[in-house]
Amino acid sequence: MKKISFSILIFIIFFEITSVIFTKFELFLFNETPKYSLKSNKKDWKTLDDYGNKWHKKNYKARHTSRCFDVEYSYNNVGARDYDDYILGDTKKSVMLIGDSFAAGYGVEIDSIFAKIIEKKINKKVLNFGVSGSDPNEHISKYINDGSKFNFDELIYFFLPINDFLMVPKNEEILKRDKSFSGLNFDILKYNLAITLSQFTYSYNFIRSAYHLLNIDLKNGYENSSYYYQDQKNIDYTFKVLENLIRYKDVKSYIVLIPSIYDINNFQKKNTSYKNLYWYENIMKLAERNNTTIIDLMEFIRFEDKLLYFHSCDGHWSKYGNEFSANSFLEKYNKN
Repeated sequence: MKKISFSILIFIIFFEITSVIFTKFELFLFNETPKYSLKSNKKDWKTLDDYGNKWHKKNYKARHTSRCFDVEYSYNNVGARDYDDYILGDTKKSVMLIGDSFAAGYGVEIDSIFAKIIEKKINKKVLNFGVSGSDPNEHISKYINDGSKFNFDELIYFFLPINDFLMVPKNEEILKRDKSFSGLNFDILKYNLAITLSQFTYSYNFIRSAYHLLNIDLKNGYENSSYYYQDQKNIDYTFKVLENLIRYKDVKSYIVLIPSIYDINNFQKKNTSYKNLYWYENIMKLAERNNTTIIDLMEFIRFEDKLLYFHSCDGHWSKYGNEFSANSFLEKYNKN
């Protein structure tokens, strides 16, 4: 047993040293230097609003550093990620943006995030109510209690299939907010393990590069996850929440469907359509009932650029990904 343990230890050390050398000579697809710190995980800008929803501190600035980005976040008078204050009773019509970290602009300087790119292109204020780690239950609460008070005539809702499908509460009286994340706690464990490895090892560069080169689907149960999600009860429950949000105020609405890198790889590898699945057919019906435009970003993906859309150390959009998503949105928006 001691010999086996010693052999494993020697292998791990050799693997890490080899990864250091390969990284220094930039021989991997990803050649990031670990930060050897969990400091970037201390997100001191986070708080809860008066209704228990995840939100940001008001009139606050914070720095977010990771192994592949170093950005400053600024939050305005209502706690939204924006350098402009939001004024109740503003006579100019705005656009409301609701969603999670992709809407908030995780890891990207503010002038390069989706909201600001759109704002400049359409010459219309975008109220950015995106917040990391939020789900549709929190979105509708934040929208009804705070966002809907502002003057806007268009709504953009970001829907991220990889973690926005809600589990039907086991007890309807206790609205337990839970995310399916492919229905496996093992996936969350893997995610946290990957974050730790990326912060402390060079070996993660090898693992991530090998994954992309081989185009291996590392997510267990992917046939029932994200763009291929099939739990009908959870889908119905999620879309009921989403439809209530869309219907709350009579404005022109857009739902933006956001594929993760796993979705892109899985779709490219399987080359099978998700558009005949229950969730996709029903979100299209939801859109038709409510005069809402669906913008599916998977339809705009350039597979040769897929690594550019996301941070090299993280699954969120990079600056390039924000530009891609904004331009894809505008392509349909300008036709309406």
